[in-house]
Amino acid sequence: MASRGSRPDYQDVLEAIDRAKAQAGPRMQLRVLGESIEGREIPCLVCTDPDVADDQKQRVYVVAGQQGTKESGRAIALALLEFLISDEPEARQILQHQVIAVVPCANPDGAQQDIQRNARNADIAHSYRIDQPSTTPEGWLLERFGLAFAPEVFVDLHGRGQGSMKEYAWLSAVWGFSSDAYFATIMGAEMNRAAEEAGFPQYELKPPADLVQSATTEDSLGAKLAAEVKSLPFNIEAIEQYYREPQWRASGMARLRRLLRYGQEDAFGLGQAGYPCMLISGARKWGLIAHGGTTAARRQNRVEMTSFLRRNYTRFDRGEDGLERCATVFVSSDTCDGLNPARFSMMIRIRKPCFVQSVEWKGQPLAPGQDHGYEQWEDANSVFVKANILEPFGGPQRFLTVRYDSPLFAR
Repeated sequence: MASRGSRPDYQDVLEAIDRAKAQAGPRMQLRVLGESIEGREIPCLVCTDPDVADDQKQRVYVVAGQQGTKESGRAIALALLEFLISDEPEARQILQHQVIAVVPCANPDGAQQDIQRNARNADIAHSYRIDQPSTTPEGWLLERFGLAFAPEVFVDLHGRGQGSMKEYAWLSAVWGFSSDAYFATIMGAEMNRAAEEAGFPQYELKPPADLVQSATTEDSLGAKLAAEVKSLPFNIEAIEQYYREPQWRASGMARLRRLLRYGQEDAFGLGQAGYPCMLISGARKWGLIAHGGTTAARRQNRVEMTSFLRRNYTRFDRGEDGLERCATVFVSSDTCDGLNPARFSMMIRIRKPCFVQSVEWKGQPLAPGQDHGYEQWEDANSVFVKANILEPFGGPQRFLTVRYDSPLFAR
């Protein structure tokens, strides 16, 4: 890196991008989000395998350097780009299943001048407001891309300056009507475990707070994306005054690589490989889950359902299987403000041993099917039934009934 005081600075980032473009070929596309206050471009590198259709891919959005003095975040972002365009088998597999968008320097003016804030002395990282635009030009560009991209996962790369020895994957507020706090806590703990195994002591993880409704106070980009498009947000901190660039890269990449593996597997038993934000509301015992035969269709449904649930009072609950000798879930909404999603899915989990006899919606049988019907899968302990409904979500009380036989029912 060039010797300019804060390394890598903005010019270092541009030089690294030029080298990466020459190596990556079609696996990496450069997109300029816009310009900073002083006219410097804010580059975004979109990495994926162009030979695999994007509609089956998960999306991850990584932003570094919102605070100009935090050079470790920029270094980790460049390390991530180098990994993604490498010939490592894991990187190749990730790009076949995911689209990774990386902004390695979100505050070019601050990075070039080695100041934390932007050229107007505003803190970009804390300029966000739910349902309102960022109060900084750079933040507005970052959130505009993020809301359109609607990533399954968002990562904010930071650094720990002033001699602080705290390093960890810390958690933002998450969508409060689902199990996202549970999922994020497990995923964050595994990210920290990966850094520990790589030789970097981590600070104890704190579970995220639930973000249930809109707010007008200053907040992070991760919290905004969690509230408005139901992304899972994570933050990575690296120790800056004790570690140097090789340690920043190694510690950051250990955590990022563990996180990206979640996009390749069904780690939480949701019947589909990918990040668990597809469970929109409720829990795995019974929950609203994204509808669609492709990742892109499920993403669109996730965003539409999130918007509806934020604006309307909805009731969604499961009855007593033992009393009714079947699994019954009811759903209703008192209002239908805004877009009413035209499709939705519900998931029910039943302990083995059991045999599903029929699946009924509003008293009428459903046939197997992805559009309007049901799907079924199993794990070691349970049978899962996902009912896919092609009708508007908002409306009067309706019932999903899964009739099943089990020796556990009281005779």
